[in-house]
Amino acid sequence: ITIKDMVNAQKKLLEYLEIKHIYAAIGGSMGGLQVLQWSVSYPEMLDKSISIASSAYSSPQQIAFNEVGRIAITSDPEWNEGNYSKDKKPIHGLALARMIGHITYLSDESMRDKFGRELQDRKEYNYDISMDFQVESYLHYKGKSFAKRFDPNSYLYITKAVDYFDLTKNGSLSEGLKNIRSKCLIISVTSDWLYPPYQSKEILMAMNANNLDVTYREIESNYGHDAFLLESGQLSYIISGFLDDVTVSDIMKQNVVTVTENISLEDAAQSMFDNGITHLPVVSNDGKIRGIITSWDISKAVALKYTHLDKIITKNVLTASPDEKIDSAARKMQKNNISALPVIDEDEVVIGIIGSEEINKMIGEYHYS
Repeated sequence: ITIKDMVNAQKKLLEYLEIKHIYAAIGGSMGGLQVLQWSVSYPEMLDKSISIASSAYSSPQQIAFNEVGRIAITSDPEWNEGNYSKDKKPIHGLALARMIGHITYLSDESMRDKFGRELQDRKEYNYDISMDFQVESYLHYKGKSFAKRFDPNSYLYITKAVDYFDLTKNGSLSEGLKNIRSKCLIISVTSDWLYPPYQSKEILMAMNANNLDVTYREIESNYGHDAFLLESGQLSYIISGFLDDVTVSDIMKQNVVTVTENISLEDAAQSMFDNGITHLPVVSNDGKIRGIITSWDISKAVALKYTHLDKIITKNVLTASPDEKIDSAARKMQKNNISALPVIDEDEVVIGIIGSEEINKMIGEYHYS
């Protein structure tokens, strides 16, 4: 069985249900593989696709971990070439496979935070081969609980399906993804070492090579691969923004502090200091945008002994509109290496400001095509 077989079976179900089009397909880990396969196999059926903590092909390391897990199962005396009975399953091998797999779902930092070197039900080392540490007890618990609810043969064939997954064509990922038509969101986790961010960035680059509509974001987390199950706040915001097309007006700072063109440089600096801001829009008497000054501009003025505001003001200021999409504003900031945009209405009146720092705090790191 392959990931493509799974997607084909899902397609058959949709045909039976007379569902002819999909607004969005979303999946994490192996589900992310299926989303990518959907995008490649049935490009005209999808409007949007969201692949989380995933890859376009299985790496040697991923295959290696899966193989160790399979050997743990097939080495169990109860496996019997897969012909085990309901009451005599190779549960010890399956539990060991899960223990190995579960380590890859975490990160070194998350394990340090969760367990450290704390002992389990004792105050001193036993100095034998019994369990001393909490992390050992945790892995045994995870293995045993998984073995009670999962079928060993299913584990073998599912991990093999993951190993076989490869969307490259003639050795080229851009060639393999060129027929995708959906708007794509690729999400990785900064601390994921099972499906590390570089694999998601490879997808991004391959899609960019084909001029596809793709956005890439990272979940900032120490939880490792499991972060896509645990970081619900970041993930919900990223996904809702992608699906609902969140605009600048939804997250911009309102009641923005501004100054007029005739204010002194000293007063402008004092205003930035008093309000704890780094960007100060300069407006006309009727509130229309005339320019912007930053904390860097103030530093420059001090260094060069400037006394007038017009020496440091940026007059051809880049702005955002309230109905502009968040990713459009973020691309504008990234492209021009700036960290904030005044938000203006149709009359060029400043009604807010949006900064990259605020965006990053809410939804993680931005990367765009």
